[in-house]
Amino acid sequence: MGKPKTFICTIPFQGKDRNGDDGLKPITYEPSGNTRLAYGVTRFPIIPVINGYAEKGDKIRVIAILTDGPNYKYNYETYFAPEVTALANSNGYEFDGIEVVETSSSEDISSQLSLFANLLDRIKDGEDLYACITYGTKPTPIVQSMALSYAYRLKKDTSVGCVVYGLFRHNSPTGTLYDTTALFYMDSIVNKLAEMKAPNPEEAIRAILGIGGNEDD
Repeated sequence: MGKPKTFICTIPFQGKDRNGDDGLKPITYEPSGNTRLAYGVTRFPIIPVINGYAEKGDKIRVIAILTDGPNYKYNYETYFAPEVTALANSNGYEFDGIEVVETSSSEDISSQLSLFANLLDRIKDGEDLYACITYGTKPTPIVQSMALSYAYRLKKDTSVGCVVYGLFRHNSPTGTLYDTTALFYMDSIVNKLAEMKAPNPEEAIRAILGIGGNEDD
């Protein structure tokens, strides 16, 4: 058995629509750039990530950011917790239940720093980290990325396996699940080039990305 796999996500806000139907509708997220993310119908982009990266017998942890408010609680209790539990049981993971990190719906800096600190308290040494940055208030994905970056750089033997963003299309049975992991590692590369005071950082980045510079005719 390898390292524990930890999946971090945010519970969405969507409530009932004008007709009284749930706004958080199940769809099929078609993977973009990563075939491991192929999955069936779900309400949560993190579900295809868990299914694609955790194998039978793996020890997994699921950390859910739960914002205060009735819609978040409803979506967590009615949909998220049962779906994660059913997936864990069906796929045979070693799973001890969801770990909830509560946060305020306020977007002030104090709330964001508190969320950042609480995430760091949950992330341990020696883990493979996976995250969905689809939902939450505007600053939430930034805080998640900060926590991943801290863990990757400063936790012992901790790596980042996959980061995704799910595009939800209203009135459509399908969405798109984008693998944005390369952006996470590109940020690390940019920081490393800055620390090294690389003489031609843009040229180095273009070489890494396989993008040529402008050439004269």
